[in-house]
Amino acid sequence: MKVLITRTDSLTDLVLSLPVFPYLRSARPDLDIQVLVSESWVPLVENNPHLSGVWTWAPSDSQEVSQLLKERLAAENYAAVVMLNEEPDLGNLLKSAGIKARYGRRTSFRSRFVLNKGHREKAATGQLHEKDRNLALVQRFLGSRFLKAASERPADSANQLKLTRGQQALGQEFRDENKLGEDNAVFIHPGTGDSMLDWMPERFAGVANALMGLNGFRVFVLGSAQDGNPVEKMTQTLDKQATVLLDQFNLRDFLGILSAGDYFIGPLTGSLHLAAALGLGTVGLFPPVKEFSSQRWAPWGCRTQSVTPKVDCPVCEGCPGSDCPQYNCMETIFERDVLEAVMKLHRIKTEELF
Repeated sequence: MKVLITRTDSLTDLVLSLPVFPYLRSARPDLDIQVLVSESWVPLVENNPHLSGVWTWAPSDSQEVSQLLKERLAAENYAAVVMLNEEPDLGNLLKSAGIKARYGRRTSFRSRFVLNKGHREKAATGQLHEKDRNLALVQRFLGSRFLKAASERPADSANQLKLTRGQQALGQEFRDENKLGEDNAVFIHPGTGDSMLDWMPERFAGVANALMGLNGFRVFVLGSAQDGNPVEKMTQTLDKQATVLLDQFNLRDFLGILSAGDYFIGPLTGSLHLAAALGLGTVGLFPPVKEFSSQRWAPWGCRTQSVTPKVDCPVCEGCPGSDCPQYNCMETIFERDVLEAVMKLHRIKTEELF
């Protein structure tokens, strides 16, 4: 039986969908599982051992490209598709490709005409962690007959992302070139691209400097072009021994470099979730807005810590910024809070070694 899983939105959303594949495999070893994602995120799934095929789609695809994709998908004779995110245009394409059973969440009027196996999510389900929301959706596809065969809750995995030997070698090369030896490599990513309320760059620098002052820790600052301003502000007070790696890698190479690390510190970004999926100890800084809360978006991995301002946030969606009486609540997180989270993870790691 052949089934297609689609996840065509953000990198973070796709990373938190990865547990779906081993879960389906444990429930239905007979399934031929394939996935459809945005082309940019192919490196996250191209080596997944549970998948037999990877497809790409984008809303900007031309009519000719969409027609070709429809014909190729129709030839696959899928028994079902599970759409983990709503994309009505893609749903129409899948419908016209002849996929008869189409599962997903009905979150808009248009989705009613696309998803013949769709459902409205219960309020309680919508408050779950994003990983568990995805698992709940594939459980509807499996039905009660097969649920007993699957694990009730997939075990945390230190290797959700499967790397090639070349990527693994790139990580080892990074450690060798930086003469890390037995030292712990700490990656710090200070920016979110202005997508939410950020922690102050000077406090990220304070954490970096404190870690550099400890025996056995080395710090590397990460960022893309859109993170340039926070990184620039951070470097104004950053210990000169720290290394800044701004916008230097494509995604495939970045996964290899990131796998060389031991810890990752940063706000809610795709990089935070990639680090957790590669088994790094992660410390995530989250604003208290429910839309971005750690309850829903904390990274999934073996060793993770979340730090959130201890305030009663008055909004559910969208931070009102300076109009909020508690602005800037992120200032209530101090360097010591983040350092304590890192040290807690380090103690766990040390205990595991011995």
